[in-house]
Amino acid sequence: MKSHRIFTTVALAVFAAALIAVAGCKTGGMAVTKRGQLLKINIEHPIDLPDRGEDNLNVVVGNRGVRSVKDVLIDVEVPPELVVLDETHERGVTMSHEPGSNFYHYTMGNLQPAEDSTIHYKVRASFGTMAATGNVGVTAWQRDLRGDKLVETASIKLRP
Repeated sequence: MKSHRIFTTVALAVFAAALIAVAGCKTGGMAVTKRGQLLKINIEHPIDLPDRGEDNLNVVVGNRGVRSVKDVLIDVEVPPELVVLDETHERGVTMSHEPGSNFYHYTMGNLQPAEDSTIHYKVRASFGTMAATGNVGVTAWQRDLRGDKLVETASIKLRP
């Protein structure tokens, strides 16, 4: 009887720890806001590129909740091994960028439920002596996010 009670207590403790971890989950490009909305970041990129090869890099920010997510700030850091040839974004998104910098700052006023907003980059790889690019880093800031931010990264390998 005593071992059964210990087993039940341990099982409940493990379940509670898993529930807490899922509630504050910020891995895999998805986070839950304090109001129960789901904010998702996905970086769509080629797995590999030849040196001087060109391709598209897309950052998709989506709302997977049932309520709007307001006032989302997005910071995108493009590694120096990727030269941005062109940048476009959707309506309702405001961009600021200092020429010569590899940081792009975006503001999204309102992201509706089940809506995605995509930022498109046309990039050229310039690997030099490296075997892969540095990380493409995307950080979403929103006041209702636990920890105030959501981070997603990706890199592109040199195609042999």
